[in-house]
This record gives sequence, C-alpha cells and structure tokens, in this order.
Amino acid sequence: MVAGVLSAVVLTASMSIQVLAADSNTVFTSGEPQGAAIAVTANAGAAQNVSKSFLTYTDTAKQEKAEAEKQAEEARKAEEARKAEEARKAEEERQRKLAQEADTSLLAALIYCEAGNQPYQGQVAVGAVVMNRLHAGYASTLRGVIYQSGQFGPAMTGKLDRVLASGNIPSSCRQAAVDALSGVSPVGNALHFGDGINTGIKIGAHWFH
Repeated sequence: MVAGVLSAVVLTASMSIQVLAADSNTVFTSGEPQGAAIAVTANAGAAQNVSKSFLTYTDTAKQEKAEAEKQAEEARKAEEARKAEEARKAEEERQRKLAQEADTSLLAALIYCEAGNQPYQGQVAVGAVVMNRLHAGYASTLRGVIYQSGQFGPAMTGKLDRVLASGNIPSSCRQAAVDALSGVSPVGNALHFGDGINTGIKIGAHWFH
C-alpha cells in the first residue's frame, strides 16, 4: 500500500503502474521500466521551478509598482510644496508693496503739508528728516514717527489725514517721498526743521538741523 497523497499515475510501456507522491516527488512503481517515472519526476521539478519564478516575478512587479507609486506621491507633494511656497512669497511681496505704497503716500502727504510751497530739494529734506527719525529709533514705523505726539503739526491738527484721504498730492511731493524713502538726504542726519531758527542747513524757507 502507498503512503501519502498520490499526484500522478503513469502507465509505462510494459503496462506497469508508477505513482508519484506529491509531498516528495518520489516515484513508486509496480513494475519495469522506470524511465517514464523518472521523466515525470523531472517534469514535476521543472514545474515547481516555473512556479517559483512566476512568484518571484510577481513580487518584483508589485515592488516596482509600489516604488513607482511612492515616487509619484513624493513628486506630487513636492510640487504642492513648491506652489505653496511661491504663493507665500507672492503674498509677502504683495503685502510689502502695499505697505510701501502706504508709506509713500503718507510721507508725500506730510511733505505736501509741511513743504508744498518749497523747492523740490526742500521737500526731499522734510522727507529725509522723517527717515532720519525712523532710523534713530523715534518709532518703529514711518507712521509711528509721523503721528508721534507733539512732533508734526499737520498730523496733530488732522490736516494730514484730510490730504491723505483726498489723494490730492502733487507729483513733486510724491517723488520727494520716493527719494527720501530710498535714502536721499540733502540735510545729512538732521532730525528737526523749521523757519526762523537760523542754524543748520537752510533750504528754501526752512532750516534743518
């Protein structure tokens, strides 16, 4: 009697019966010849090798697919991060320009109020005094310097706000503000100006010191 599970029964040329056990690839025979049984054993081994190769190929394909999906996801995230960074920088630049425009308009309005009837150099000089105060730490912002208590008359009386709201500011005053903001100063590090002082640098009707 044959032990184990039978995987194949082979009829040989002499009509003997040969049996292969699936768990060991061993040939059991009831007669001669044995050649056909040996061939069956070899074929079974080859089939196992093919099966193993197929499984290996399948695993490799799965790994390659997973790696490709991972790389695609990483590329997508990198692209999203790049776009987000570009959007952030664009927003920062927009806010910077808005702040710059606001500072330019505010300084131009003050220049108009303080030196609208003065020569262009005198207008730039007024703007330079404001910038010098900002650099000297009078306040942390241009607006803070201009609206600092007891410093500029037009800011205290409300005239500055009215001019700023109207938008009616001469182009020369706007350009003077641009120059002052860019660092132009015909009066050095002067922090004060006024008429009738008779000290410092005189431009138009104002003395700067």
